[in-house]
Formats: sequence, C-alpha cells, structure tokens
Amino acid sequence: MSSTVYDVHFSKMTDVIKQVETRTKLTVPRLLFISSFILNFVIARIIHFSSPQEEVYNYYNNKGNIFNQYFVKKGWGWTTLVILLFYSNLLYKTPAADRIRVLRRAVTNYIIATVWWILFTQWCFGLPIMDKIFVWTGGKCKIDITNHDVNHVHSSFIHSLENIWESTGITSYYCRKMKGNWIGGHDPSGHVFLMIHSSLYLFFETSSSFPSLTVLKQNFNHFKRTTTLKEKLNVVWNTPQVLVGLLLALWWFMLLMTNIYFHSILEKFAGLLFGYIGVLIMYVLPDWL
Repeated sequence: MSSTVYDVHFSKMTDVIKQVETRTKLTVPRLLFISSFILNFVIARIIHFSSPQEEVYNYYNNKGNIFNQYFVKKGWGWTTLVILLFYSNLLYKTPAADRIRVLRRAVTNYIIATVWWILFTQWCFGLPIMDKIFVWTGGKCKIDITNHDVNHVHSSFIHSLENIWESTGITSYYCRKMKGNWIGGHDPSGHVFLMIHSSLYLFFETSSSFPSLTVLKQNFNHFKRTTTLKEKLNVVWNTPQVLVGLLLALWWFMLLMTNIYFHSILEKFAGLLFGYIGVLIMYVLPDWL
C-alpha cells in the first residue's frame, strides 16, 4: 500500500517537473539556479532584520575586505580567467572536427556577455547605464574642492556653494576617485549586477559539461594524493569545473553580503533585474521563441 502511494506521489511530482520545464523552457537545475538569487535576497533580508547588531561592524560590511578588493572589484576579470581555463580544457578534449563550432559559440557568447557588462557598468555612449539611471533620478557627484586644484576639476562640474562643486556628467567611478559623494538619485547596485550576471553566464556556459559527483570525488582524492605542484596543477587542469564551482560559490556568498549590508532594497532589486536581463536574453529567450 505504502509503495503504491509512493509511486502515485512520485508520478505527480514528475508531472509537475515536466510541466514546469515545458512552460519555462528551462531544466529544473537551471530554474533552481536562476531562482537561487531571489532566495539569496530573502535570506539577506531575514539576517538583516533578525541580527541588527551585525550592522554595527562586520568584516564584510567594510568595503576594504580582501574579498571585495581583490575579487568583487575585479569580478569580470576572474570570470574571464575561469572561462578561459574551462574552454581551453574543453577544446583540448573536443574532436578536431567540432572545435571551430565550439570555439565560435564560446567567443560569441563571451563577447555578448562582456558587452552587456560594459554597457551597464563601464560605458554606454557616455555614462554607463547604472550611472545614467542615477543621474536621471536626480543624482549627482558633489565634491569639496578645498583640497583639489580647480584647474584639474572635470569640465562638467559647476560651482554650487563655497568650495562645493557638482556634476551630473561623470561616472560613479570617477566621482569616487576624486573622493566625491555620489548622492541624490537611485543607484542600481553594480555589485549585485556583476555577481548575478557573472554567475549566470558561467553556469549556462559550463553546466552541461559538469562531471558527476563520483568523478569529482575521484579527482579530489587524486589531488590530495599528489605531492608535487605540477601534479596538482594537472588535476586542476583536467577538472576546471571545480574552479567554476568555487567562483560561483564565492559570488553567491559575496552577493549575500552585499544584500545584507549595502544599498536600498530597490537599488539591489534593480541590480538583480539587470543582472538577469543580458544572460536570459542570450540563453533563455531563443528557446522561448
């Protein structure tokens, strides 16, 4: 009897999974991974409201922490390095007749993902998209030129008050570099965008090539048994998916820290939305169409 009930429940669950995959054009693992960033946001809100003492001081709400300085701020560089290692290994194992096709797809997807990262965070026919949104919603850069040479202040600055100059024509990066204050507007979180965009790109590019848990365990045991650096690097070379997984874990953790400690809810939501847009258009929209 219990076996029959189990079979019925299993059949119903299988039907639900099939319906979800049919309607979303996404496999369950992909759907779960995409949804994990919303879960990240919810967990961060719970921690934020249940542990107010954490807001006073925490290693991760200090922007100078090592993970923020050397990983998040150079996030697209690390993403590029890991994807290069992944495809170098994949092409090495791919039959010669298929290499051009695999390489063409990899280069095309990387260029599209990089262009979207540039447009949102670096440059979009002037200010990047995130800074355009900030300026369009009333934001500006304000600096006290008491300790600045007026002749070296950007031409877009105008004199507001004594020793105070304001500009809506420079990037947030340049404003911070001049030790100015980026104030007044809606500031979409570039950190949230970067970590979601990078994570989705890496996941969609590599998930179909991930080895089984058994293979990963075997490689890990082999890594522990090796004694020379050359042997250990060879194991890493043969399993670049491990590096992908480690970077994805780091991005998810740092996204949680950003969601707990920085930006308003709407600013983080904007970063999340734009983080989804580029990669979903690349990988999901073609299936929907």
